[in-house]
Amino acid sequence: MAAIASGRTAGLRRSKALAHRPVPLRVALALLALAGLLPSLAFFAMEYRVVVGEKQAEVERQGRLYARAIADDITREVAVKQAQLAVLATSPHLAADNLAGFHGQARRSVAAVPGWIVLLRNDGQQILNTLEPFGQTLPVSRTPALVQRVTESGECETSDLFRSLVSGRSVVTLVCPVSGTPYVLSGTMPVEHLSGVIARQTPDGWVSTLVDRNGLVIAGSESADAATGTRMPDEMRSRTAAGLGGWADYRLDGEAFHAGWQRVSNGWIVLTAVPRATVDAPTARWKSEVLWSLVVFSVLACLCSALVGEWIIRSMRELSRAAAVIGAGGVIDTVESGIREVNEVGQALAQASHDRAKGEIANAHLAALVSSSGDAIMSVSLDGEILSWNTAAEELYGYRAEEAVCHSHAMLLPPDRLEELDAKVEAARAGRSLRLETIRLRRDGIPIEVSLDAAPIRSADGTLVGISVIAHDISQRKRDEAHIQFVMRELSHRTKNLITVIIAMARRTARQSDDFTDFEDKFTGRLHGLARSHDVLVHMDWMGATLDELVRFQLAPFVGESSSLTIDGPSLMLRPEAVQNLGFALHELATNANKYGALGQAGGRVTMSWTVATGPNGDDRVRLCWQETGGPPVQPPRRAGFGTTVIQKLTEASLNATVTMAYDPEGFRWEVDMPAAEILSETPPPPAAPAPAPEAPAAAHPAAATQAAVPEAPDGGPAGAAAADKAAAADQAAASASASDVEVARTG
Repeated sequence: MAAIASGRTAGLRRSKALAHRPVPLRVALALLALAGLLPSLAFFAMEYRVVVGEKQAEVERQGRLYARAIADDITREVAVKQAQLAVLATSPHLAADNLAGFHGQARRSVAAVPGWIVLLRNDGQQILNTLEPFGQTLPVSRTPALVQRVTESGECETSDLFRSLVSGRSVVTLVCPVSGTPYVLSGTMPVEHLSGVIARQTPDGWVSTLVDRNGLVIAGSESADAATGTRMPDEMRSRTAAGLGGWADYRLDGEAFHAGWQRVSNGWIVLTAVPRATVDAPTARWKSEVLWSLVVFSVLACLCSALVGEWIIRSMRELSRAAAVIGAGGVIDTVESGIREVNEVGQALAQASHDRAKGEIANAHLAALVSSSGDAIMSVSLDGEILSWNTAAEELYGYRAEEAVCHSHAMLLPPDRLEELDAKVEAARAGRSLRLETIRLRRDGIPIEVSLDAAPIRSADGTLVGISVIAHDISQRKRDEAHIQFVMRELSHRTKNLITVIIAMARRTARQSDDFTDFEDKFTGRLHGLARSHDVLVHMDWMGATLDELVRFQLAPFVGESSSLTIDGPSLMLRPEAVQNLGFALHELATNANKYGALGQAGGRVTMSWTVATGPNGDDRVRLCWQETGGPPVQPPRRAGFGTTVIQKLTEASLNATVTMAYDPEGFRWEVDMPAAEILSETPPPPAAPAPAPEAPAAAHPAAATQAAVPEAPDGGPAGAAAADKAAAADQAAASASASDVEVARTG
């Protein structure tokens, strides 16, 4: 038993000895190469799967994107056709039942928009067709049910594919009712035109198709005449039956396709397909190339590892032979390893001049840091003489190194800060670092604000030999801090004034409101007027705004994209305070016009014009005119309230203006005569650029209704007390405007 135990113990000892026995360098390098290659192969396998998945996802994303883009183009084509019919529906010839005149107008219209126009009765009988001379006997429409639905609903509707009895061509149409008449207008969209629209957005290798609600092909990017009227595969129809868009695979005539589809708003479907073979072929080539590249590079990696391993082995053997040189005082790198060949020279390397090499590296590292630092770094002797000077110090102070080294550090200090030299020396002698923000002088005498870090420099034996000084330019930070303080003061001032205006507006609006709902509508609208003026100012970085831009922003919620607003006048840049006060007036004018005037009914128009002319006293005057036409008859108001106060008294008080209001038979007119010096900014108008869209009036944003900012002087402070006082006076005028007046009353 003792012998067996002794044998086991000896075996364990041999196993431990083998485990701790250094391996040959060649074996260690082979293991290293294998350890590096295996994780790379595993990572490649994972990335390979990810890339393949991404390629497939990219094809799907592109297909859906192409389908969506084509659907958007088709929607725009329908919108263009609807706009054409809407214009023709307002024809005076049609209202006067002058069908011959309307036929000529319709023929002129189709010259700009592809297709032709048909006028029908609500029973489907064609009355005139721009393809035929006027008076020609025409057949009944092929879509009488569609005509009947449009007549009953009063809404435009597109047809599915059908063959025209007049032209004999496959077409789709947009049918719209003509309000107040027994007629219906039909605008034909030729298949050839739709095919061109689809082809523009279809990339090479893809095929796009437009399908109607019955599954019939309307148009396609390729072979439009042959494809028109064919039926979409049942498999694809079932997959596109629900939803607005998606991605699907289907087979057609034995060939597999990937397809992205998008539903148009009228129920048509855009199908963009690519053969699966077209997609898979590049992917297969890519897979083959990647796999072969992996094999080739793996072989190259093994060969390179073998070559490098042999080189390392020879190097280690050279180091072993160089051990005697090291013992004689030579210098080589210290090497420690578990590899047998390296351990043969390990003890000799341990005797190398490690400390000297370490010191040289540290000095070189420190010199590189000082030389490349973005901060000005210098060393100063205890008597104030500059010992070193880096490149950043040259840029900060303007002295070259040869002009600064060996000169007194006092040349950088203002006369009233010379005591800082003594403070640095005192802190260094006490072993402390010193940090302060102070003023230094450039070579040209310009003072600069800097942050200084001073620390003692000691020799190897701990003796204090100098002071290291690092300077960082903080001039910009100081200017930023001063500007932030100014902005906060301005924000506080303008917030108080704005609150005063809003409180006064709320009180007066409440007194003149019938109930809370009426108050909420009026008050929210006025807050939105403030917010829109604020949006214009923010868009122009508080430098003011152009008069054209202010008018469009304030009237956008009331006119939208319609043609009921006409603007005429030169490009004028307004001061911020003028933007706010004119914004008040424009909002009230637009609100009244929407409730009682030209903007409240179809056909009404508002013309906003302005000119710059020389006044009687030789000063430049800006004259604005708001003219309403096409609205109901007007008459002077029976009582005055907040709205009239804003457009008259507040405008006069805040802009030193003369306001004239006239209740002409053709429509309300509002004229303002203002001195140009009071409202125009010295900043030139910016070049024309798209401005951000104003917010819809339904969403209340009280926080956005801020005051116009006081212009800044170049040093970041206010442009002057006069500008601030004028802004405050305008705010107080707005507050006092709650004393009287309601919206201008009109009758219609």
